[in-house]
Amino acid sequence: MNSPAIELDPEFSADGNLLYYTSARNGVLSIWRRDLASGRDEQLTDLRRTERNARRAPNSDGLLYLNQAYPSRNVHLRDFVEGADRIVRQTGLAMAMSFDAHPTERSIVLNVPDGDDYHIVVADTANPVAERQLTPPGSYALMPAFGADGTDVYYVTPDTSQQFRLMRVPTVGGSSQEVEVREWRYASPVGELTITTEDESGKPAPARISVRRVDGHAIAAIDGPTYFDPQNGHHYFYSGGQVTLTVPAGRYEVMAARGPLSLTATATARVRAGRAGSARLTIKRLWDARAAGYVSADQHVHLNADGVYRMTLADTLPLLAGEDLDQLFPMSWNRLDRYVDEPLLGESLTSPEGYSVQQSQEVRSNFHGHVGMIGARKAFFPWFFGPKMPRFGSADRSNGEAMAFAEQNDILPTYVHPIALPQDPFDDLAANPIPLELVSDAVLSDNIGIELVCMWTNPLGIAEVWYRLLNVGQRTVATSGTDMFTDFQRTPAAGTARLYAEAPDRRRDIDSILSQVRAGRTFLTTGPALLFSIGEDARPGDVTGLGEQPWQLTLISSEPVDVVEIVVNGEVVELLEGVRGGETRVYSGTVSLPDNGWIAARAHGGGGEWPGMAVDQFAHSSPIWIGSPGSMEPAVASRAAADLIMAIDFSETKARKAYGETPTPRLDARFAAAREKLEAMLLPDPIGDPASPQAARRTTPQNN
Repeated sequence: MNSPAIELDPEFSADGNLLYYTSARNGVLSIWRRDLASGRDEQLTDLRRTERNARRAPNSDGLLYLNQAYPSRNVHLRDFVEGADRIVRQTGLAMAMSFDAHPTERSIVLNVPDGDDYHIVVADTANPVAERQLTPPGSYALMPAFGADGTDVYYVTPDTSQQFRLMRVPTVGGSSQEVEVREWRYASPVGELTITTEDESGKPAPARISVRRVDGHAIAAIDGPTYFDPQNGHHYFYSGGQVTLTVPAGRYEVMAARGPLSLTATATARVRAGRAGSARLTIKRLWDARAAGYVSADQHVHLNADGVYRMTLADTLPLLAGEDLDQLFPMSWNRLDRYVDEPLLGESLTSPEGYSVQQSQEVRSNFHGHVGMIGARKAFFPWFFGPKMPRFGSADRSNGEAMAFAEQNDILPTYVHPIALPQDPFDDLAANPIPLELVSDAVLSDNIGIELVCMWTNPLGIAEVWYRLLNVGQRTVATSGTDMFTDFQRTPAAGTARLYAEAPDRRRDIDSILSQVRAGRTFLTTGPALLFSIGEDARPGDVTGLGEQPWQLTLISSEPVDVVEIVVNGEVVELLEGVRGGETRVYSGTVSLPDNGWIAARAHGGGGEWPGMAVDQFAHSSPIWIGSPGSMEPAVASRAAADLIMAIDFSETKARKAYGETPTPRLDARFAAAREKLEAMLLPDPIGDPASPQAARRTTPQNN
């Protein structure tokens, strides 16, 4: 079978004439069946979400399989004789759950969630309520499978070095034992490959490394996690400066980088059977942020999220060093009935080299919009709510509660991954929706962020919302987060989306830098460095004068960037050519500024290769205010207010439809208060002027 689609989980029928397997050829994972004699394929399942992990049902003409039917994870039994399909086991949201069927009996073995952990249970398909737990509390047990005769269950568990241990436990219960590996029998002779990474002065340098034999065979780390770059297709891991690997004999291609502002170093090495080979790579950095007085931060990742590894705060420090990333903010999050990494909330750790990590929180109030609580040291509750969520107590909830909690506890709340597409959301609010409460919360709060750069959304679309908020005088903070999962294999690197903040008086601690982020003394990026100033060296977060002002911009990028733009009050006033990969360019000019508002610079387009992992290059400075912080041009503010009111109207209609007869006075009050504040900014409606903000609001459809 040779298909461009993902295909998994092969299982023969009892007579060996059929092959059951999982395929994504129709765009979603489903169970398929191939007749091995004729080669004919047939799709067997087409349920909500995904189906996979097909297993023969013992002593019956049927098939067991998994269905991820959010928010549950179900084991189904398909009876081919009766044509029936029923659920024989159901659990909560458990992405790492898998199972196996006993070779002769009606038992299944599966790993089920228990808080942050997974334990192995054996269950009777005819009586799914009763089950026997086979692993002790605190286990993180994955991929269970019966032995050939069904007397034992095998499973794997990750150790503290993110390597896997094969375990065995009797099916009827007992103690788990590690399966001893007495000898590794490789398919071909092996040797050793030592990889050394150094900086331009010849000193050892931490690095992100990818090793691949010339035939395409990728090599994994022996200490620490191995990841897969979903943008460029490279497996990668981290080294503190030198690593020695046991590899099959052959010729190897090695790549190394240290964050997006380095140039990717490459080398080839030959390893002979029973002998040692080596590769030495020198990594050139285009810009030393620390030396320039900046601190880099990724403010939204997740530590553990049902991936194959078990990660601690200390496990992230090699990632930070290898990505030249100073600060990392993992967020504890909820899987409805499970609160992942809740015990870590508020913990922090700093390495001797100055890399810092602090556990925060993501409030996943799905329908209302997800809110990251940067710098949280205790949890906000309820952790989730909404019209389709399980209800615990009152249904009258609002993200405004999270905003108030953040204000009381010195937390920076930020709407994470808010806008999916590059189009201006206000052109079609249904096609490119804004999170339900983002606009009302941002209008009513002086302590709120919007995640401008994230790997799963588009910064150009997000910027359009941010610009409107700035135009009505809200000093909404731009934040940046990769939203990667350190325990997943397929993920962009930490720091792929990051911000750089000026270090105040060279202070680099988390609280000092978070104060700089709140003050807007930052630029946000997927790779390039963008240093912007205007007038008498006013930089992001500062104030400049009105009228004709000189500006200067430095752009540094390891990858090509298509365009550079100067933006005033949300409008591009100057368009400039970008840079080639590896180039540093200084731009300068003059701009005529209005009496009020703000100015910023951005660069975007191009890229798509290492060391970056984003689809496009993007960088944006935080605003420099004209005259005074939060100043507004009346006509600009009026147009922005009309757009924001339109978005609030849309959200209110959407909420009323979703909640139905359930009263939501708290949410309704937030919408009303934000609308009232914005209406005060509307200029009088010129009679007969179809271009006025009020006329635009009257003629724009409010819902689809």
